[in-house]
Amino acid sequence: MKIDLKSITKEDEAFLYEIYASTRNEEINSWGWSAEQKTLFLEMQWRAQQASYNQRFPRASHWKIVVDAKRVGRFLTEEQPEFHHLIDIALLPNYQGKGIGTHLIVQLQKMAKEQRKAVVLQVLKTNYAKDLYERLGFQVFQEDEIYMKMLWK
Repeated sequence: MKIDLKSITKEDEAFLYEIYASTRNEEINSWGWSAEQKTLFLEMQWRAQQASYNQRFPRASHWKIVVDAKRVGRFLTEEQPEFHHLIDIALLPNYQGKGIGTHLIVQLQKMAKEQRKAVVLQVLKTNYAKDLYERLGFQVFQEDEIYMKMLWK
């Protein structure tokens, strides 16, 4: 399996929405909404997320994850003077649990180690990915009712 990061282009916008929607489907399907309600909600939330990322992380590196020449996810990071911020990593459902995310995070950790920097991220407490982050050595350093901020150094 060949895993690459490629620059995101304008042509990737529909794909990025598809990834975002796939990360919310399980949650939204439990609400009993019509297909139209789900679509309107997801589109609104996706636009809000993109605007928030662009405002909060203006220097972020936006990548699409490509496995064997097929687009399978997104990887969003920002380098700060003291740390690398893993802002978002998302994979289409058929590509989750196959080691792709682990590979990319370990590569980020290797780069951070060479630069003597930490890696920080924020994850929903209900997100299964928090178990992966813990296995990779991340530790919770701050939390609220919804999110955990985690640190690797």
